[in-house]
Amino acid sequence: MKILVAIDDSPCSQEVLRYIGEVPWMENDQFIVLSVVEPIPVDVGLGVPPFGDEAVEQATYDDCADLTARSCIAIRDRLPSNHVEAKVLTGHPSEKIVEFAEAIEADLVIMGSHGRSGFKKFLLGSVADEVLKRAPCSVGVIKSRVA
Repeated sequence: MKILVAIDDSPCSQEVLRYIGEVPWMENDQFIVLSVVEPIPVDVGLGVPPFGDEAVEQATYDDCADLTARSCIAIRDRLPSNHVEAKVLTGHPSEKIVEFAEAIEADLVIMGSHGRSGFKKFLLGSVADEVLKRAPCSVGVIKSRVA
């Protein structure tokens, strides 16, 4: 089975990694750990930031690459017989997760949920909700134990 593990730098993603380590997976299951860098809007009506957008985006990309590498190590420590790899993409998170799941023909997407509701969910949206609606495969949403 090909499992896409969508993570960000949040307690929810730590719960996802904990969950993966507790499930009895098959030895031939493959894990692809994905993090998506959301581009910084160039102009949001508040002026241009005093730093170069490219430098900030590169730093964010590097942080995501480090996050996915550390997450791969955590999964490999728990599941040494399984194939685990990392991937970082740039774009809108829910779109990129769905597109990548389609491209690799994933059997399952596992991701965390921040548990936002009401006005916060309206303002910030929900990547998990969008992936649930649009993914070409099953989606496991792990709720965070951290409030």
